[in-house]
Amino acid sequence: MDKETNTTRKLAQQTLNKRIEEKLHYLEDGQIKEGVTFGELIEEFDNYYQQTVKSSTFAQWKKFKACILKNFASDILVSKITNKYLTNTIEAMIYQRGYNNAYVGQIKSKINQLMRYAYRHDYIAAPIGQLEINWKRDNSAKSIEDKYLDDDEVKQVLEAVRAINLVYADVLMWQYLTGMRIGEVLALQVKKVFQEAGKWFVKIDCTLEYFNKRKSEFTISSTPKTQSSNRTILLPDKAVKIYRLYSLGKQPDQLLFSVETKNGTFLHPLSIDNRLKIVQKMLELDKPLSTHIFRHTHASKLAELGVPIELISKRLGHKDSTITRQIYLHVTKKAAERYSGLINSLDV
Repeated sequence: MDKETNTTRKLAQQTLNKRIEEKLHYLEDGQIKEGVTFGELIEEFDNYYQQTVKSSTFAQWKKFKACILKNFASDILVSKITNKYLTNTIEAMIYQRGYNNAYVGQIKSKINQLMRYAYRHDYIAAPIGQLEINWKRDNSAKSIEDKYLDDDEVKQVLEAVRAINLVYADVLMWQYLTGMRIGEVLALQVKKVFQEAGKWFVKIDCTLEYFNKRKSEFTISSTPKTQSSNRTILLPDKAVKIYRLYSLGKQPDQLLFSVETKNGTFLHPLSIDNRLKIVQKMLELDKPLSTHIFRHTHASKLAELGVPIELISKRLGHKDSTITRQIYLHVTKKAAERYSGLINSLDV
């Protein structure tokens, strides 16, 4: 208050009481809060989420949030939300409102995140179970296959990019070999790669902050995209070869992949994506090319090798990914079908 009088003290007390009532509304006392609406839950989660993730991740969430508010009733009480309601609403997005499987899968993931938050804060009595969605079957396999490249496509794309920009090609090869996000690769410092007991590893504990920024404003964050992104992974021999080439003559704090320009040393992720779009047209590929497809391709190769989905997720640095899980199931199913054919060919 501007001044201390009986009137302002009374007004201050009233303001304080109102704030206390608002806090008590959300107090974690073990009792289910019956009066919290889905819209209120989203706004509360919004404030929490902004403090726990990178600005680029939060910006993506804002887009998903707008879609969720458009398709889900914001006035429904959280305590009354059921699996059936969520499933029916999600399927309505697919069959009545024209959203594709991939995008609705991302929305479903965010709904799961919201409901886990609701359970932790006593807005629902029990966690929401696995939602059994009846996905569109037509072209679903093709949609999943568009998320990663097969061996011939990897070779074609990398050769085409190498003809345009050698450094970009090696960055994409590094993604293919490690499954790292493009921001993690472009923020990678020489000192983060090390040898231990005869094996080579890379420590991933930061990322490039480039979203909605000019190249001269790029910075390296002190933490990765999410907490689960903080990891150390084994490097294959081809990645070690790339490391030796690009670390030659550099100091430990310097970027492994960099280029000296008037705007700084960082490579621009969007510039690499633009080159990939040129290559896509040149090769007449149906699959949309981006840096992220090389991360998905890494996951598909590990699935082919029989690596468990839990270990793949840990290597990629996330707790859960709908797309990665879809790729894993699709690749392992195709492998099982190949083995089935081999078994049927057994003879004496």
